[in-house]
Amino acid sequence: MKPSVFLTRAWLWLLVALVVVSVAGCKGKRLLSRDEEIRLGRQAGDDFEREHGRDWDHRRNGILQRIGQRIENVAEPPDYPYDFRVLADDAVNAVAFPGGRIYFYRGIFNALGYDENQLAWVAGHEVTHISRQHACRRIERSLGYELVIQLIFGKDTAGEIAGVVAALVLQDYGRDKEFEADRIGLEYTQAAGYDPTAALAVLQKFSEIQGKDPSDFALLFMTHPGNTARSDAVERYLRQRGWTGRYSRP
Repeated sequence: MKPSVFLTRAWLWLLVALVVVSVAGCKGKRLLSRDEEIRLGRQAGDDFEREHGRDWDHRRNGILQRIGQRIENVAEPPDYPYDFRVLADDAVNAVAFPGGRIYFYRGIFNALGYDENQLAWVAGHEVTHISRQHACRRIERSLGYELVIQLIFGKDTAGEIAGVVAALVLQDYGRDKEFEADRIGLEYTQAAGYDPTAALAVLQKFSEIQGKDPSDFALLFMTHPGNTARSDAVERYLRQRGWTGRYSRP
């Protein structure tokens, strides 16, 4: 190996090490730009959609588009291209991909009785994961080293990493982030003109489903904090905000 080539590569690896160290030591440091986040999320969502299939039912898609538009209008920051879609899968589930893609499984509509207030809180919860960059941050933490190397060497990261993104976004975000998504989801629900107390009905329904057949409990909240703890936290926040509604429990 020629000395000049060796030195060039050595400097590149030193740069990689410095970037990785700076990322590890700075919570606010970002590896993915907004455009890369959106591109990666879309490609991963496309792969995920091909696996599960798209549901084109007019009623379900109409409800979700109506809810999604209202939640999107109040989300902060509002600069993500939110895209709400229905999957042809009977699981009671919903999932958010980095950059704005959100999927509602077909089964969640039946489970919640097509109640738009309840579905709106689920949408608010998922939008929070995007607006607060929960999924993007976890992807950066999980794939940071490889991602930095590919960025430095100018490779197309989206095509190579998208295959594992879907698996990451289906995992638990962690207790604090799930409680944050519940709380901010209430804010989005209320600001969009829906009844935020519907969150209590959603959590009650999830508890019922889980109690009936845990083996079929393929639901976004399965790995989240317990439904009782979440319901208590939601009730406390509703009281703090002075919000009441038809779903409030005595």
